[in-house]
Amino acid sequence: MKHDTLFLYGVQHWRQLLLNSSRVFFSWIFVIITIISSLFAFLPSKEVEQLRHLIDYFEEHLIVLVALIMLLLLLSIIFTWPQTKSIYKDRNTHIQVIIECCDIFRQQGMKVIHVVDTFDSDVNEIISPHSLHGAFLKMCEEKKIDVDEQIERGLKHLSSSAEDGTLPGRTKKYPLGSTLPLQIEKERYCWVAFTHLLPTGNIEISKNEYIDCLKAMWRNLAKARTRSEIINVAVLGNKFVDLPAEFSTEQKIDLMIQTFFAAVREKACCRTLRICIHPDNVSEIDFENYPIIMEHLAKRPVI
Repeated sequence: MKHDTLFLYGVQHWRQLLLNSSRVFFSWIFVIITIISSLFAFLPSKEVEQLRHLIDYFEEHLIVLVALIMLLLLLSIIFTWPQTKSIYKDRNTHIQVIIECCDIFRQQGMKVIHVVDTFDSDVNEIISPHSLHGAFLKMCEEKKIDVDEQIERGLKHLSSSAEDGTLPGRTKKYPLGSTLPLQIEKERYCWVAFTHLLPTGNIEISKNEYIDCLKAMWRNLAKARTRSEIINVAVLGNKFVDLPAEFSTEQKIDLMIQTFFAAVREKACCRTLRICIHPDNVSEIDFENYPIIMEHLAKRPVI
């Protein structure tokens, strides 16, 4: 979505965009009509006559008038189109955080995929095809890539925290924040255990576990030699994953940024973090003011 973010936003939010741009367009039309009326009232007769000739010209050449109206409408759309990207760069450490409406699969650098704590790969039966986890597995299926061998090999190096024979798939559970690096063609991915898988097939995570998971994730990503790499992370618990929101999208992003800077202060993480926002969540993010918010969050201790 790197190059088609604007188009995709327009498709999904065209009603609101049309409403906002229409308000601006008719406001400008009203201003133009008011100015012309004022000119007729206060200009000397000679200048008024010239103004009448100009109006007559537009009446005779309607295509020029239509072109000007279309240009004004286009400017209204551009003027009302919201920002879809914010960048904050720390002046001292050069650590950079990017919040962007984008497709995580199209970004440069490592892509973090949030998965269940059993690292299952069974789409539909366990993994929702509408989650980021499911989208990743679907991409691998379309490319005819079997990731199960990489998963099994990677799990041998992870220490499980428990085993539950009642689970629908793999029975070993791993601590939240555990990472499993995967190489798909030339792209680097990293699965992160983010939610508990329940015997019913549902998933859950508490707010405290959410924070602990983030802290563990940054530490484990540092071990994956990512300090000089861009790390791309979707908003945990929003749209990409099947998790009911306990708190707002901005609260989740704030916690991601706070824990990231805490890890940076320990020199245990990457230099650039990109938080990928799903198009459905764009209206929930204050992109214009987020650089100021991020500067504030960078100085706050993690709760």
